[in-house]
Amino acid sequence: MPMSVSEMMSPGTRAFWDRSFAGRLSLFEALRGRPAIEFHAEVAGPGFWSVVGYDDVVAVSRNPEVFSSAQGFTIDDVPAEIREFAMSMIAMDDPRHRSLRSIVQSAFTAASVRSITARIRGHAHRIAAELPRGEVFDFVDRVASRLPVQVICELLGIPDPDRPRIVDLAGEVIYGGGEDFATGPGGALGLAQIYGYALELGERRKAEPGKDLTSTLMTTVVDGQSLSPSEFGSFVILLITAGFETTRQALAWALHLLSTHPDQLQLLRTDFAAHIDGAIDEVIRYASPVPYMRRTATVDTEVGGARIRAGEKVVMWYLSANHDSTVFADPDRFDITRPNAGRHLGFGAKDIHHCLGANLARTELRVMLEELLTTHPGIRAVGAPELLLSAFVSGLASLPARV
Repeated sequence: MPMSVSEMMSPGTRAFWDRSFAGRLSLFEALRGRPAIEFHAEVAGPGFWSVVGYDDVVAVSRNPEVFSSAQGFTIDDVPAEIREFAMSMIAMDDPRHRSLRSIVQSAFTAASVRSITARIRGHAHRIAAELPRGEVFDFVDRVASRLPVQVICELLGIPDPDRPRIVDLAGEVIYGGGEDFATGPGGALGLAQIYGYALELGERRKAEPGKDLTSTLMTTVVDGQSLSPSEFGSFVILLITAGFETTRQALAWALHLLSTHPDQLQLLRTDFAAHIDGAIDEVIRYASPVPYMRRTATVDTEVGGARIRAGEKVVMWYLSANHDSTVFADPDRFDITRPNAGRHLGFGAKDIHHCLGANLARTELRVMLEELLTTHPGIRAVGAPELLLSAFVSGLASLPARV
């Protein structure tokens, strides 16, 4: 007997995420056509509401008093002690969230990112120059994984010899610590090791400051407050995992989508400056590297025609909202000239948790794609990607490519 929509949406089964990407989009289209949002069961949890329409996702995002982040941002419930040390601002409500964000946000303004663009370009140029010519390689491994981790490690002042280990730990956390199928970050040992490393790094920079983000954060005081060692450790986990993985996946999706839509690739090649911003927005809209975030209702309320009780989990499916035909015409078409692609929710809904690193991610994507198309005008994906089995990351595990 075929599985029901609810069964396929349950994070306890892989049926939904085993489908092709087009199949995932079709399932969300079916959910958006329902008269009300639906409640989905969990194998080891109380279940959750799926918010799939664009307007409903925005409404939930922008109402943090009713929809709290403090109980966790993944479908699975995470013990309070793990949330406290591993989930940083992303699992906080105001005023604590506002206080911490005000300390770190200056490092991610457009002006701050412009100041390091030359260094980002240097990394991107080397990555492009080292690609093998005339043979197939894994774009995820050789390009998409390398730039964001180099940028983040350099920002934090992580020494070169330590960087491969940080990459491994980030992957362990993001992909569920070796689980066959991940619904959210896992790998408690990986979390603990990143946290411990961050504490040591922070103490070293506090004693001997340098010109890196770690030194800045360990010495910055805003309204009489500075980051505690534990807060800094949690922030590093967030930056290494979220900042690394989302940009990595956006780069991988960019090559895949441009290669499978050669007319769009030709547009970008012909006038890079005119089309790159639209291309970045369209890649993020179409692929939605972060497919969902969760909130918890603080009071009885109503969303999308459904009555939600206090304490129930509400999952905002960005991947679905970004393919809502009431906002994006012909949403499953990839079009870098789409006039309203910038309305995507890939970085959030301009709410209190809007992605702190959006400027940095855009710059990395712009610079890496420019270096690739300049050095290797004929670069393209040459085979089907392998989709990640992770409900928390809409991503590619590998992508064969050739220059």
